[in-house]
Amino acid sequence: MNVLINISLESGLKMHKGKTKYMNNFESHKDIIIDKEKIEKVESYKYLGQTTYLKDTTKEEITCRIRAGWSCFGRNREIFLDDKMPISLKRQVYDQCVLLTMTYGCQTWSLTKATTQKLRVAQRAMERKIVGIKLTDRVKCSEIRKRTQIQDIVDFVAKQKWKWAGHVARLKDNRWTLRVTEWQPRNGKRSRGRQARIWRDDIVKMKGNTWSRDARDRDEWRRDAEGYILQWMDRDS
Repeated sequence: MNVLINISLESGLKMHKGKTKYMNNFESHKDIIIDKEKIEKVESYKYLGQTTYLKDTTKEEITCRIRAGWSCFGRNREIFLDDKMPISLKRQVYDQCVLLTMTYGCQTWSLTKATTQKLRVAQRAMERKIVGIKLTDRVKCSEIRKRTQIQDIVDFVAKQKWKWAGHVARLKDNRWTLRVTEWQPRNGKRSRGRQARIWRDDIVKMKGNTWSRDARDRDEWRRDAEGYILQWMDRDS
């Protein structure tokens, strides 16, 4: 905490004690006191529109993003639900507003089949509304996609995460972004039992433990992007 305060002061910034919170994953009976003011310990914290949780962050965050996406969809319903409105305009509004709202901060998500499916289900429901088709009409998702031609949300998320992983791996200074990514538990081990999904797990599965070194070759990293994206694509549409 003192390191953060000092770095902030060097940049001309002063920490707001009332808005500053902290989380930790170990038991501690000591309070954090800054200038005689106690810093609140929390289980989750929202900052710049993204909520960070102490445990299982992605599942809750995706739920929030989907809810925000539907809210954005509702604000533009006069466009999406108008039968006379051209699909090209609906697609443009969706890709530039709804999609970006739903995927805000997706570069930091720990992806799983369950979370990507949750995103996919929400997007398909929106697409059906855009073209005026009900679920009971039993029209294939692939046929609806041919009509809407909107960006697949899982494809978009995977691309953004892969690009971000390459960017982080190529950082040459010791900024917090890199330090958090490379962080390991103090004893070098993770706890027993089924492990919680962490950010780099799917990257490691694709490229192995040398992924950060491989990412320094921009051309190779771009070539590998397609393989990473394909593992998340739905083959049952």
